[in-house]
Amino acid sequence: PHPSKRDHINPLNLLTPSKARDAASVSEALPVHKDVKSGILPNGFSYVILPNKSPPGRFEAHLQVFSGSADELEPQQGIAHLTEHVAYMGSRKRERLFGTGSQTNAYTDFHHTVFYAACPTKTPRGGAPMLPMALDALCDVMEARVEPSRLEKERAAVLSEMTMVNTIEYRVECQILSTLHRENRLAKRFPIGKESLIRSWQPDDVKTWHRT
Repeated sequence: PHPSKRDHINPLNLLTPSKARDAASVSEALPVHKDVKSGILPNGFSYVILPNKSPPGRFEAHLQVFSGSADELEPQQGIAHLTEHVAYMGSRKRERLFGTGSQTNAYTDFHHTVFYAACPTKTPRGGAPMLPMALDALCDVMEARVEPSRLEKERAAVLSEMTMVNTIEYRVECQILSTLHRENRLAKRFPIGKESLIRSWQPDDVKTWHRT
């Protein structure tokens, strides 16, 4: 089943001194923080809430999508990252957080696409609660208006990012990961993607990935 549909078992739970792990030791979960509240909404959206007093007067909201570069097909290498850019930068509701002392960003890895906002609990002017605004902005990225002009801007940004990360350290890291994962898809699905494919995609290609 999809990761969002199955119980989470932390990989650390599989580490034991003995190689002969019995079923009980494998299934025993790590302790859960006593203040964590989690559940699933009627629409299937799962959530986790953890109160945190440090730093005071601030909160973070993260939207995690269980989809990343490992889910891409051969002609889609890099489209998860490009879609993240288009969805994040194209969100008009995210722009409402500007000037409030908030920080927002997004990233894509092999298995996840994550959008997040770190905000004060109240707006600097007026003292209105910021949580509804942050959640509204995160929901907005899920609608991803794929406008041609936005796609071209983010295509250029991704190609620029590809040039910036193309260092000797990055290439060595890619070779190491390719060797470690040579028997699975991760060896050929780095999130940055392939330049020739990134240059070729049209709005419908991004919309298809987003809907999927």
